[in-house]
Amino acid sequence: MRQAIERFWKKSISACILLVVFSLAGCGGGGGGDSSPGVPSVPPAPDNVTATAGNGEATIGWDNVAGATSYNIYFDNTTGVTKTTGNKLANRTSPSIVTALTNGTPYYFVVTAVNANGESVESSQVTATPTPAPAPPAPANVTAAAGHGEVTISWPAVTGATSYNIYFDNTTGVTKATGTKVPDATSPKIVTGLTNGTPYFFVVTAVNANGESVESSQVTATPTPAPAPPAPANVTAAAGPANATIGWDNVTGATSYNIYYSATTGVTKTTGTKVAGGTSPNVINGLIRGTPYYFVVTAVNANGESVESSQVSATPIPPAPSFSQSDLTGTWNIRVILCGTSPGWYGVTATVDGSGNVIQSGPIGPTTPPTLPSLSITPGTDTSAGVVTETGGNATFYGKMSTNKNLIVGTSTVGTTFALHVFVKRVPGVTFSSTDLANTTISYQQIYSGGSFIWERGDGSINGSGQLTLTSITQPSGPVTPPPANFTTISVDSAGFVSIGSDNSYRGVMTPDKKIIVGASTEGTTRHTLVIHQMRGQTYTQADLAGAYQAFALHSASTSSWARGIWTMDSSGTITYGPILNSSGGITNPPPGTQIINGAGEVLADGGMLSFGKDLYVAIGNFSNGSYLEVKVQ
Repeated sequence: MRQAIERFWKKSISACILLVVFSLAGCGGGGGGDSSPGVPSVPPAPDNVTATAGNGEATIGWDNVAGATSYNIYFDNTTGVTKTTGNKLANRTSPSIVTALTNGTPYYFVVTAVNANGESVESSQVTATPTPAPAPPAPANVTAAAGHGEVTISWPAVTGATSYNIYFDNTTGVTKATGTKVPDATSPKIVTGLTNGTPYFFVVTAVNANGESVESSQVTATPTPAPAPPAPANVTAAAGPANATIGWDNVTGATSYNIYYSATTGVTKTTGTKVAGGTSPNVINGLIRGTPYYFVVTAVNANGESVESSQVSATPIPPAPSFSQSDLTGTWNIRVILCGTSPGWYGVTATVDGSGNVIQSGPIGPTTPPTLPSLSITPGTDTSAGVVTETGGNATFYGKMSTNKNLIVGTSTVGTTFALHVFVKRVPGVTFSSTDLANTTISYQQIYSGGSFIWERGDGSINGSGQLTLTSITQPSGPVTPPPANFTTISVDSAGFVSIGSDNSYRGVMTPDKKIIVGASTEGTTRHTLVIHQMRGQTYTQADLAGAYQAFALHSASTSSWARGIWTMDSSGTITYGPILNSSGGITNPPPGTQIINGAGEVLADGGMLSFGKDLYVAIGNFSNGSYLEVKVQ
C-alpha cells in the first residue's frame, strides 16, 4: 500500500516540474505582442539629451541607444513638445545642429530612437534660446606716437577680427559716435593732416561679420614739427696763415651747414660771426695772426637748424715775433729744478726794470736762489731773437722767450749742478681765482732729482669744488695705480700762486692765459720734482706742431746734464735739427725724424703734450741711467 502511494507522489511532482518549466519558457500559453518568442523590441528613448544655443541655431546631443538604427528630433517654440506637436527632423545623428531658428526665442526639443520595430517614446525635453554671436573684443595695448602733423596708431591683432576702425578727436573722451572715423585701418596706421601742437585723442575698434567691438582704451599724442638735424660731430680747426680750416662729419639729412666763430670762447649762434652754407672742409679767411679763435658748426635742413657743435679752437699762425728789451720788463715768477751734485729746487720772484735790472723777492724751496743781477734779450725776428741771458750773473744761463712773451725757458750750470729754469710772467690786470681751475681736465709731466731719477706723467680732472682726481699715472716702470678719487684739493690765489692740499712743499704758479701751471716740490728731504700741468679740452691737428722751437732738456741721473737746440717741424711732423749743445759742449745732430700728434694734443713718440696756446711742448723720457724733461718753446 505504502509503495503505491510513493509512486503516485513521484508522478505528481514530475508533472508539476514540467509544468513550471513550460510556463517559464512561454510554452504553456499566456502572454503575446512584443514579448512573443522571436519578436524584436522597440528601442527605448535616448538618455542624456542636451541642447546648446548658437547664433540662429541649437546643437542637440544624446547618448546612443543599443539597437537603434536612427534618431528623430522634434522641436517647437512651445514647451511640452511631442512627436505629434513638434517639427520633425528625421534620421539625425548626435550631435545634430538645428538651424534657421530665431535668435532670442526659446525652443524645446525631444529625441526618439528608431529601429525596424518602430520608434521609441520621446526623451526628456530640453531647451535652448539661440543668440547672435558676439562682436570681437576691443583691441588692447593701443599706442599713439606723435610725428610732424601726424600720429602713428598701433595695436596688437584681435583674434577673429577682419578689420579695424580708428576714431579720433581733439577733445578727450572720444567715442564711435563723436570721433572722426578712419575705416579699414591696419596696424600701424598713420593718421595725417593733424595740427602740430594740438593734443589728439584716439580709440580703436575691431570688426568682423558679427559686428564692431566697443572702443579701446583712449590714447593721446600731440603732433610736433620734425626736429632739426643733430649737430655735426668730430669738428676740427686747423690754423693757417691768417685763416683756419674747419672740418666736420656730414650729418644725415642735412642740406647745408653754418659756421659761427669768435675771438671769445663760448661762441654760440647768437654771439658768433656767421658763415652760411659752408661745406667741409671750409677755410675761414681774414683772421688775425696769433689770436685764438673759437668755432662751432650747425647743420640745417627744412626742419630748421641744429644746436651748436662742440667748440673747437685755432690760432692763426703768427708772423715771426719781434722781441725787444722792453718785453723783459715786469714781474716774473721763476721755478728752477737742480740735478747733479746739489739737487734741489727754488722759486723766486724777479722784477725787471726797463734796463733789465732785477730785484728779487720771495725766495722759496730747499735751495737758496743765486743772485740774478740783470737780464737781456736778443732783439729781432729771426730764430736767434728772443734769447734771454744773464748780465753780470751766471754766464751759462741761456733761455728763450715764447711767442706770447709770457714764458721763458732756459738751462744753466753751476759747477756740477745742472738747472732747468721756467719763468712765468705776471701780467698787470690779470687776476686769478679757483674758478679758473674748476671743472677742468689736466695732464702733467714731471721729473725727479735727488732721491730719484724717474719721470712721471698723468691725467686727471678738477671738479667744481677744487677736488683733484688723477685718472692715470705712468712712470718708466709702467702704469701706476692712481690714488683714491678726489684724493686732494688744488687752489689758486688772486696772484696766480697755486697750492695742492696734500703737498705742503708744493709751490705752483699759473700762466696769464690760465692754461699752464709750473710747480716744484720736495718729497721727504731728498726727492725733488718740477711738474708742468696743462689744461686740456680742445682739438689739435698735425699742423699745430709746425714751427721752429728752442728745445731745453734736463737729464736727471747719477751723472746729470742739460741739452738745448733748435727743432724745426713742418706740417707733416718731419723734424730737422739746428745746432745742439749740451752741458759738455756741442754734439752731433741726429738725423731728421717725425713727431705725430693726436687730436688730444698728445705727441705720441715721447709722451709729450702741446700746450693750449700751441707754443709750448713738454715731453719726458728715459735717458742713459736716468730720465729727462724737455720743454720746447715756440
